[in-house]
Amino acid sequence: MGVHGLHGYIKSNTEFLKTRCFRESKLIIDGSSLFLFLYHGSHMDQAHGGDYAEFEKTIKQFFKNLSICNIEPYVLLNGGDDLRGKKLERKKTNRQKVIIKADRLSKGCSEEVLPILLKNVFKQVLRKLGVPFIQCLAEATCEAAALASEWKCPVLSNNSDFYIFIIKSGFLPLSHFQWRKLSLLRGKTKMFIPTKSYHVLNLCSAFNRMNKYHLPLFAIILGTSHTKLDKSELPNFAKFSTRPGGTAQIDGLLMWLSRFPSPKEAIPALLSPLGKNRKSATIRSAIYQGMAEYRLNPSSIAQFFISGEPQGRTPGPLENLPDWSLKPLAEGKLASTVIDVLTLQRVMLNFQVEDFGLSSSNETSRPIRQVMYGVLLCTRWQKVGKRSRSSGEEPEHSVEEFDRTGTMLTSSMVPAVLPQCVATNLHLDSLWETPESLRLQILLDALGVSPLFNLHLIPANLQLASYVTGFWLKHAEPEPKAEIFWALLVGLVYGHLCRDHPTAIEAGLVISRMKVLQDLKGQVMLDLELAHNYSQWQSCLKYSFALNQLLNHPVPEPELSWLYSGPLVHTVADELMRGAEPESLLTGASVAVDLYRNLQAAVERELDDAFIMRMRTRAGPGPRGHRNRNDPADELNTVFKHLVADDEEDDDGDKIYEETCSVRTRHVSRAHIQDPRAKKYERVKWC
Repeated sequence: MGVHGLHGYIKSNTEFLKTRCFRESKLIIDGSSLFLFLYHGSHMDQAHGGDYAEFEKTIKQFFKNLSICNIEPYVLLNGGDDLRGKKLERKKTNRQKVIIKADRLSKGCSEEVLPILLKNVFKQVLRKLGVPFIQCLAEATCEAAALASEWKCPVLSNNSDFYIFIIKSGFLPLSHFQWRKLSLLRGKTKMFIPTKSYHVLNLCSAFNRMNKYHLPLFAIILGTSHTKLDKSELPNFAKFSTRPGGTAQIDGLLMWLSRFPSPKEAIPALLSPLGKNRKSATIRSAIYQGMAEYRLNPSSIAQFFISGEPQGRTPGPLENLPDWSLKPLAEGKLASTVIDVLTLQRVMLNFQVEDFGLSSSNETSRPIRQVMYGVLLCTRWQKVGKRSRSSGEEPEHSVEEFDRTGTMLTSSMVPAVLPQCVATNLHLDSLWETPESLRLQILLDALGVSPLFNLHLIPANLQLASYVTGFWLKHAEPEPKAEIFWALLVGLVYGHLCRDHPTAIEAGLVISRMKVLQDLKGQVMLDLELAHNYSQWQSCLKYSFALNQLLNHPVPEPELSWLYSGPLVHTVADELMRGAEPESLLTGASVAVDLYRNLQAAVERELDDAFIMRMRTRAGPGPRGHRNRNDPADELNTVFKHLVADDEEDDDGDKIYEETCSVRTRHVSRAHIQDPRAKKYERVKWC
């Protein structure tokens, strides 16, 4: 998480950074810093829940540019939380800040909040591109520094801890890494990326060639996520600075440290005003423990990149991880939440832009998480507790979840849930050896849905989303309106066309039409009702995705970047609220209309008749409350006409669109497909 104030200090003293033409090298990348940098740095959607397809394009371009310059990337991602609890308070503070930012963003202020599926999308794209990456068992910072030092290559990150680590080939701050501006070496045909490079010697040379081993002490005194010191008794280091201003404290501390040949002399001088009392001993102990965090041990993950062998476990809580899980965890095929549940029984949830006057969107997905906790905790109790199930002493398991109440971070104990008859047939140590039918049963029961009766009509990439949508409609509060549901389906169809039919002529018409709608998002004010419902859906998708991974994919794993485009579904929902028909937006491509109908039939089959009747009653035409805006309907209609007219096969799309735009009510019928699988499924016998 970095050293307090150090980024700003380095930025204001450019002599610490040296210009570098970076090419032909290995590069260790702090993945958590990178995906945040790429998303925020490309000014992608913040308020509407994310634009994952655009994010995927950016990731691909980034690694393409590295390849052009013969740079070999190795990406390291954070895994579980700190097992010692030293960073818990800092993480809670940071989560609280995210809640405040999301609330401000929901009210129209300018803030930066990451969409909750971003890390999942990032890992999927890395895998698709063949970029080597590892999801560490814990925080990746020390591992990245150790690997870079061993391989004699730099680290790319925005974490200011890397200003402290002694890395032989230095540190490349992401904020100076101009990956979009490839340049040509003078007189040659080789490309490079202009950047700035930092080395600890750059900093030490500016302070009388200060001992580089002072830097960990410097970091601990300033304050890091590793250690919190009571600095009330420490000197005011600003008086030693020769550079007055906001960074005087940092500059003065470096000047003060440069007086001493090593930390061995500096630490006693620092603590001498306190005398030999308990407080002095406590601070001394905290200093040495904190400095040890910057000591680089031999890399524990180098072997993974060479042979695929996962990172070894250290004694302690990590021993709770089953042997089979280590490789998929390292490969990013299991969520890091698995580590936190098994080692800490604690989970920090993510926060989105939503209506903060309502309950957290994470409440909707809680039943899914409870089953995931049950699979992880309730199936090993007899091994952990060294008891037999026949003893009748089965303990209850729960996980501490950090969520929000209003705009405040709160925690609660959430019970792990797993039916008794499942537990007798399910054991975590052999989970992936369990019959697929049972693993599918667990997932479907968690979502409260039955197997898709028209499975052959729903593309594999949309099957999990179809199940999730059925769960969401039945559990979301407030209940989603028909238009919100239909817009989501239109978004799924659009993503499928872009993924599987991007060059087809008839699909191209619909894709172009959707892009026009997507570009209108700037004319539509954020609708908190839509934002809240779609945040609930994304939360359900996130944890269904994680549960499906844990169960070894009884449902095909979808490419998440094609499932949700916030700017698009918000704009489509707004147009549907004005009276447009969902199928009219897809006209011109029979594959799109057919897929929309199949998805609708599959989802509505899970709804009761009363729900279906409510879905038939639309919100009605015209602006509603906070949806007031300049009406672009006429412009949109003109654009649609132009797009349809340009198509080689004019199938009366204009006429269909004009007619359906004037409709203000819609008859929704449930599809009854003659298929023996249309009956409620026969449950797998668990007991």
